Amino acid sequence: MKYLTLIFGVMIASVAFAQENKLEALPEIPTLNIDTQKQSSSNTQTAESQNTHTRNNNLTQTPKESQNASQPAQSQDALEPDQTPLSKADENNATKRSRDPFTPIITPKESGQIGNAPQLDLFTKTELILPSTARKIKKIIVEYQNLNGSITSIEQNLEGDIDWHFPLILSQEVQPKSPEVLDLQGFALGGLFDFEITKNTISLTSSLRLLRDFTLASPTRLVLDFKAPDKTQLQETFETQIPSIPKVSLSTHLDFYRITLNLDGQYKYTLKQKDGGVFQIELY
Repeated sequence: MKYLTLIFGVMIASVAFAQENKLEALPEIPTLNIDTQKQSSSNTQTAESQNTHTRNNNLTQTPKESQNASQPAQSQDALEPDQTPLSKADENNATKRSRDPFTPIITPKESGQIGNAPQLDLFTKTELILPSTARKIKKIIVEYQNLNGSITSIEQNLEGDIDWHFPLILSQEVQPKSPEVLDLQGFALGGLFDFEITKNTISLTSSLRLLRDFTLASPTRLVLDFKAPDKTQLQETFETQIPSIPKVSLSTHLDFYRITLNLDGQYKYTLKQKDGGVFQIELY
């Protein structure tokens, strides 16, 4: 009986202690209600707005500003040790626009010359084969283009028998005017030397004594030196019409006169002195 009374008293004491020391409940942790679909839509609108703003800025910027904006800015401190800041002249050269490839380097105002001269396709000759039935030539017609691009024709009446076995030839050739050539030409120089020259011979008459004779190259020349009787200065040149000896000149050197005969090539020569002060020279 005492044992039951003790247990009952312990139970009553435990209940009373529990009521007096009742545990307080912890505060609830707040939770966030996130709408993922709404957030995704908001992020998409924000990105589109930023892209639109960037495109508008690019359109309003000049090409030079766009290029500068796309390149990261570098400060003077960011330069490497072996680099030096560019001067204003260097910056101008560095930022100068490249030359337009369609603009010529040389303009007529600057030089007055054309860099590449046009290549002319000159007409030289053409042959016309006639049929076997052709017997007489009557007319020739030439059609040509003018400076302004118009086309004009010119007619030339002809008359004569023709042989169809041979072609008719139309050609354009420049025929240089050949200088008059003489077989024999005579002249005098300085009043002291009389010449008669042909293609291969030179006959020189003079009362002066011949000192020496020799040849020079580039151009080929035959030189004759004569003793000068006084200090009279003589200087004279004569251009001949003999192709092998185109020019003969007289000059004064110290105490002698020099006769120089220009030759058209290299020759050997023989010189013979005859009576009366005649010197006969033969080229071979």
